[in-house]
Amino acid sequence: MNFLLFSFSTILLINQPGSETNRIETSGLPVEMTAKGGLRVDLERKLGFAKQNVVIRRADVTVCCDEAVASYSKNKIETVECRGRVVIVRPDGTTARADRAVFLAKKDQLSLTGAASLKSDTTQLTGDEIIYDIAKDKLFVKGKNSRFRFIPQDQAKNKQHGERKCPS
Repeated sequence: MNFLLFSFSTILLINQPGSETNRIETSGLPVEMTAKGGLRVDLERKLGFAKQNVVIRRADVTVCCDEAVASYSKNKIETVECRGRVVIVRPDGTTARADRAVFLAKKDQLSLTGAASLKSDTTQLTGDEIIYDIAKDKLFVKGKNSRFRFIPQDQAKNKQHGERKCPS
């Protein structure tokens, strides 16, 4: 079960672009995952499932969603998908939100779709899809509704919407 717990939180990390500290932390930090609807691993199909108010915590990230599914091979994660009111929160307050988040290990890429947004103290990105290329540390915003907003530091306000709030 450790492969499942470690992977969910390891891959779902986002920070604002521009510095080396934005990269995903891949060290063996302790991980805790809870799900009110339970956790299940299908060893034959090599799939892990978590459902109903899923919360994944590690020192450098908290991920909340309605359900999560991971596929793995040889004890390594291949894909992870979080669905339903996905919220990813970093300790610096950077928050990503989407209806769906998918991590593809081979591409080292995280995509957020469905009302995707990324918000830090001074930056807001929204779009139909936000793709984080982890290896290159680059963000791509796609769709007709793409938007970038910069808020000068002295005017920055980091307010949470009336949406799901991940426990701190």
